[in-house]
Amino acid sequence: MCGENLSAAGEIIVDFGDWKLLLHPDSAVRGHAMLVIARHVENFTDLTDSEAQQFARVQRVAERALLNATGTDRAILLKLGIAVPHLHIHIYPVSRKLTRADVMRIINAEVSEERPPGFAKAVRDGILHLT
Repeated sequence: MCGENLSAAGEIIVDFGDWKLLLHPDSAVRGHAMLVIARHVENFTDLTDSEAQQFARVQRVAERALLNATGTDRAILLKLGIAVPHLHIHIYPVSRKLTRADVMRIINAEVSEERPPGFAKAVRDGILHLT
């Protein structure tokens, strides 16, 4: 999932240098995104201290921009690495009113929301406003 294959994993919204924010193609929720490290590592513990600190800053900004763009109030973060053994964190902006079963249907991509035209730009603009 690194290098030239990254764009195949979804639409790149923002390039933060070591980290990239992509919109996930399944659109389980319209703001389903992934934060992906550029170099190949499988686990968070493989990161340098600097990369881990940068992740925290980037994740915070990306999450806020996704919550703002979707009008939701909670973000579910998920790291699996089963299908693609490369560190990437899924961000699912959702309503806090959802049940565990609702969230599991989202994570399992059993549902899908349409992304309005210009959604990626709205997230990108939101990130620029926050940084």
